[in-house]
Amino acid sequence: MLKFLITICCLLAVEVGAIADDASDNIKVNVQKSGDSVIIDLTVTIPATPQETWAVLTDFDHMPQFLGSLQSSKILEKNGDKWKVAQKGQSSHGGFSFSFETVREVELTPFETIHSHLISGTMTKQEGLTQLLPVGAATRIVYHSESIANIWVPPLLGTSIVEGDVRKQFQEMEAEILKRKAAAKAGG
Repeated sequence: MLKFLITICCLLAVEVGAIADDASDNIKVNVQKSGDSVIIDLTVTIPATPQETWAVLTDFDHMPQFLGSLQSSKILEKNGDKWKVAQKGQSSHGGFSFSFETVREVELTPFETIHSHLISGTMTKQEGLTQLLPVGAATRIVYHSESIANIWVPPLLGTSIVEGDVRKQFQEMEAEILKRKAAAKAGG
């Protein structure tokens, strides 16, 4: 079960943005289990432009530097706006540690959408869509994911762990977005 939950959270690293610790109430996460599928819906508004947000969400080669669960993340292939991305990582829950590995096809529509499809890895299926919507000087991220694990996941405990991990990843991603925004402002 935990291996599945960790895999779901790591797959999110390919396609989502995040919220800083002091603004975590801004993250709206809903995790549901429907049959074998785990469905994640998330919205968050980040005080950054879609371009500033996009720069972090698509910086796959540097994600291990700002996402704690990733050990490696690499763009394997670029074919226009379709990229192949491989990621490896490890996560711990309650004294247990699990490794994960994924290869995904990511289709990019710059500054608007990131669609992700699992090619291989520790999941049976995973599809995700991240939308970036301008809201004044901020960006609202709307994320939807549907995954099927190759192991059983308990309905309540499993969804609670996934929600916490998704929230943490979004916090780490937003912290990086805001850090880069502040550095650009100070430098320019």
